[in-house]
Amino acid sequence: MRHIKVLLTILSLVLAVTAVSQPTAASASAYSITWLDMSPTAIGSVVPNGSVFFVPGIGNVTVTYSIPAHWTHGRNQNPLYTVGSVTSGLDTYSWSNYEHFGTIFVDGLLGPESATITYTFAGTLPAGSVYVGTIGLGATTSFGGGASVTTVNQNGTFLGDYIGDVTAGASQFTGGAGTFSVQNSVTGAGGANPWWNTQLGVVRIDDAVSSITVHQSLIRGDGIGVNIGFVRDGIVANEAAAWGDVKALFK
Repeated sequence: MRHIKVLLTILSLVLAVTAVSQPTAASASAYSITWLDMSPTAIGSVVPNGSVFFVPGIGNVTVTYSIPAHWTHGRNQNPLYTVGSVTSGLDTYSWSNYEHFGTIFVDGLLGPESATITYTFAGTLPAGSVYVGTIGLGATTSFGGGASVTTVNQNGTFLGDYIGDVTAGASQFTGGAGTFSVQNSVTGAGGANPWWNTQLGVVRIDDAVSSITVHQSLIRGDGIGVNIGFVRDGIVANEAAAWGDVKALFK
């Protein structure tokens, strides 16, 4: 009889832990995105290929890229987007350090031309912990037309645009099985907003990943940018701690 009471006590504690650890459907959560900080590379300078950056709580992130030689690229920051937030459903995602890996080319044909930027992690990061932030995507009807497009071959959820410049266009997110793309939702002649830049569009990666490759398809004269960010999974950490309390009963 005593053993039954002990088992019932443990079962009650397990159920209580599960109830506390799982968010309710009506609850709202606040998440903080830490975007990759590419210092000590100076703003406006080229990020060396193969650079390794340490992110607290994540580990080393290695940045490699394959970019046409006539493209200009480097670490950039727009003060209008450095601090901001987006809201998706009841949840809010905020940040204070957005910067981006910027690319542009001004010589040659209209394009589009392609490049890749790959971010490799020290281990596999869980689904929902990695984010992609796109910015400045242009689309034009001039010279035969075209658009700059950012594509990532992972499952992703678009969380929204942060509007830092009211003249820029909204991001057009296109999702699919194992892939998504972002481009400008409006198109117009010449190089003026809203069709020549997009807001900061934030996409959550819904897969467990050990690396992220960003495919940049770029039209001539359009400077675009991208960065990745991270959110640490507090719910998993809380569950692990709670199960530790349960296991302590058996010691």
